[in-house]
Order: sequence, then C-alpha cells, then structure tokens
Amino acid sequence: MDACVFCRVSLLNGEEITQLREKGCNTVNRTSQTRNDTIVTTPGQKVHQKCRRDYINANSIKKDMRDKDVSITEPTRDLRSSTPDFEFQKNCLFCGCFAKFSESKRGIDVFPVRTTDFSNTLRNICKERNDEWSEIVLRRLNIAPSDLHAADAIYHQTCSVNFRTGKQIHVSKQANKEVKRTTPGRPKEDSSEKAFLQIVRQLEETQDELASVSDLVQAMEDICGDKAYSVVHMKKRLQTYFGSDIIITEVNGKPNIVTFRRTASSILNEFYRRPSSKSPEEEKLSMIETAAKLIKADIMSLKDSKAVYPSSVDINSEQNITFVPDSLQTLLRTLFSQNDSSVKVASVGQAIIQASRPRTLIAPLQIALSVQMHHHFGSRFLLDTLNTLGFASSYTEVQRFELNAAAAAHDRTNTQFGNGTFVQYIADNVDHNLRTLDGHGTFHGMGMIAAVTPGFRLDKAVPRLSPTLKEVSDLAKINIEYYKMQSKQSLQAEFATMNYEPNMIDTTWKLDLLSKVCWPF
Repeated sequence: MDACVFCRVSLLNGEEITQLREKGCNTVNRTSQTRNDTIVTTPGQKVHQKCRRDYINANSIKKDMRDKDVSITEPTRDLRSSTPDFEFQKNCLFCGCFAKFSESKRGIDVFPVRTTDFSNTLRNICKERNDEWSEIVLRRLNIAPSDLHAADAIYHQTCSVNFRTGKQIHVSKQANKEVKRTTPGRPKEDSSEKAFLQIVRQLEETQDELASVSDLVQAMEDICGDKAYSVVHMKKRLQTYFGSDIIITEVNGKPNIVTFRRTASSILNEFYRRPSSKSPEEEKLSMIETAAKLIKADIMSLKDSKAVYPSSVDINSEQNITFVPDSLQTLLRTLFSQNDSSVKVASVGQAIIQASRPRTLIAPLQIALSVQMHHHFGSRFLLDTLNTLGFASSYTEVQRFELNAAAAAHDRTNTQFGNGTFVQYIADNVDHNLRTLDGHGTFHGMGMIAAVTPGFRLDKAVPRLSPTLKEVSDLAKINIEYYKMQSKQSLQAEFATMNYEPNMIDTTWKLDLLSKVCWPF
C-alpha cells in the first residue's frame, strides 16, 4: 500500500492527492536539504496535496527549525532577477566577477565545476558559515540548475579556498561584491509626504500670493519639524508635482518665487470635462467662472514688476488702455453702455488688475491718482479711503514714491539740463512749534526747488527702492558759489566806434521837444 512520503499515512485515506512533476520534486528536495531531512522525491510520485503544501511553506519551515534550534536559510527558490548580470558560464560562482575560461586557454585561477555533488557540498558550507557571503552563494545555487557540472559553472580557485576556509572575498573582488539593491533617490517618509501634500494644497488655494521655495520649506518645518525638505529638494518636488503649470523664477529681486501658469487651452479643457449640470443657473455660473479664469490667466501673464515706478509716458490715454488685457477690455466694453468708454475701461480695468496682483505690480493710474490727490490735498485719510475702495495706491506707497523721486533727481546739474538753459535753485525754510513750554518738539526744515528756463519735460524712470530720510537729505546738497566783485583797476571798458553814414538824418533833436511837451508844469 502506497503511503505519503511526508506524513507516512496511506494515500487512500480520502485526502486530496497530487502527482509531483520535475519542478515540484526539485522544490521538495531542496526543502528537505534545508530541513536536514532524508526525504527524496521523484517525478510521478503521488503525495497528499496538503502535506506537500505545508512541508514547503516558508513559515512552517521556520517554525520547525526554531523548534529544532537549527540555523536555516530561506528555502524558497530565488528569481534570476535577484542576482542581476550573473551567468554561470562567465561569472565566478563565489565572487560574481567575470572569469575567463576556455579549454584551449583558460584565465588565471579559473576552474570549471567537475563533480555532481559540488552543489550539495556548498550548501553544507553555507550553513556552517551563515554570513552574508554564504547567503549570496546560496541564492545563486537556488537559481542554478540541479547539476552545476552540466551548467558549465566556473569559479576562481582563490575564492573557493577562501569560502571553504571561512575567509572573506579577496580585496580585488570586493568591488563587485553583491549588495542589497535599494530604490535610488531619497527615501520617502509618510510624515514628510503628508506635509508636502498639505503645502501643495495651501499653495493651490492661494495662487495669487507670492511664495518663495524658502517660505514653503519653513511652512513644512512647522508641520513635520526636522523631516522637512531642503530648498533644493522642495524645488525638485514642486517641479515634478506641477510640471509646466508653475514657474520658479526671480521676482522683484527675490529668488525662487513660485508662480502658477495656466493656459487658455487647459482652462477650456477643464471646462469641457466638467460634469454636466442639469440646472441652467448652475450652467451659467460655470460659464462665468470659466470666463473669469481666462481673464485671470491673461492678467497673471502680464510682464510687469514693482522694481520701477510707472513713468509719465505710461500714463497717457493710449498706454492706459494698452495696459489692460484684451479679454478684460472686451468684458468691460460689453458691460459699459457708453460709446466712448475708454477712460472708464482703463480705470476700472487697472483697478481689477491691481486687485488681482496686489504684490507683483503697480498699475499706472493707481499711483498717478494717489500722487495727484496728495499734491492737491495732502490728506492721508483721502488716500487711504481711495486705496481701501480699490481706486488708488496707499498713502505709504505715495510717500515711498516721493522719497525715491527725490533720490533719483539728486544728480541733475546744469550740464544735465543742456546748453542754453539757466538754473536757479530756490530754498526756503519752514518752522513749526517755534516756542514750547519745555523747549522740545520744535521743527525747522528747509525745502529747495530748481527753476529752469527755458522749461522742458524730463521723463526719467524712478526706481522703487527703500531710501531712508538721512540718505535723501545727504543727497540734497547744492554747492554754493559766492560772487566776488573784481577790483576797479581790473575793469577796463572799451567802447567800439559806431559806424554810420554821413548823409543819415539825425532825429534825436525830437527827443528834447518830446521831453518839454511831456514835462509836468
């Protein structure tokens, strides 16, 4: 009566039976060697399916070997991909290096496997060594054919001696020593990845605000602490995550500023792919929102900066309307009922642009209106009110403009005004709180202007810097030159002889008659 080779129970006991093939026999035989058993199977042999499955199960093997207190290695068959670029006919079985061998001319210290029990001998040595090198060799044996001699396997004699005697790989072979393969790049951590995704969501919600890569790193540090990305790694992750939808460049002198770039095609594609709305009101709102996104994309694509204030050339009627994108002009002209609404289109359009990009540009009409109102009324309340309503720049911006304008005009001398002009500097003082009870709080100042004749228009760009009052006062200096009258001895007047025709009639006698007639009696 046939019995199961694993449980020694009759195959006719009602349990499911399976017939082993060559591959299954090889697996069972390798597992038997790992377990230090004497079970040997042959193709065509019948066993209990459950017994075979439990016998070759990795967890079952570990449990049984722990009970026996025997050091084991993994019995499962390794894949060839686990030992990359290894060929038994070309590489040493022990070190994995290339080993040249041929019957007519062999390489130095290279031998082929000549015996059939070579594999079993190496397995026993691997169990005795039980180190990293033995694990590498054992993995190669697991992917090798059953007969290394038939596979034409080769090895270095030096490596074989070192392996059998408990030594390590020779120094010349350590460069090719197999190591555990890891995924290239920086390892990802769950906390860092979650913090990065949170930063990305915040960045998408506040697309209008300027944010540098350093600011994003700082925000990430507030979330995950020391696990935050570096500036370089954050920049790479942003470029990988958003692709061509963002631009990382320098804005207003600040490096690594993240700005979003949305094209009309992407917005329209998003609109057409949206889920259809059954309500006409929802459909209308969706179309209006898409139109607003298209106009916003045109506004964001304006190439302007706050490094320089708009000049007087930028504040004429043609330039004011040109500053507004065509899409926004179309919207405003459709809304306004007047035939000639260019002034309102420019004014309202620039107000919308300034509100959309408050930190990246200065609309010409906004700063011009503030400077004019400050010149006429000098009221901070008026400027702040207009700024709150979105029609003009703030009072602080006007003060900054005046400081920069004064600093930009400090080097205007007579030579700059050109030949044929006369420059007269006029200064006057102003006193405030001349007398106080404690002598403090008094003010004495002086203002100066330059009067030029003949007059001309000078358009000069005013850079937007942050000069201090001391810097401006140091620049406002005029060299005073005193007039010294020359001595009378050095004054020698020469009168030229007047040439006149002898027949010319002298009419000067009439002057005497005129004086007598007009002289009051």
